[in-house]
Amino acid sequence: MLVRVSPQWQITIPTALRARFGQTRQAELRMENGVLMVRPVIASSADWVESQFAPQGITKEVLWEAMRVIEARRRKAGI
Repeated sequence: MLVRVSPQWQITIPTALRARFGQTRQAELRMENGVLMVRPVIASSADWVESQFAPQGITKEVLWEAMRVIEARRRKAGI
């Protein structure tokens, strides 16, 4: 399947692939042997998230607070 790359280097994921990609707002990108790999970011548990951010010194408590703030902003915006 071919995709168009915009002048700003944006790629639109075709509908057929989007449905298989799942409901996610972020993806991890990496180059592997000249191939661009795109993987949806899906957190299986708070412990998994904590293990991913621990090297940067971010604790589970900080993550929970960030999620609380984001949810409050979404409610306020009516999203």
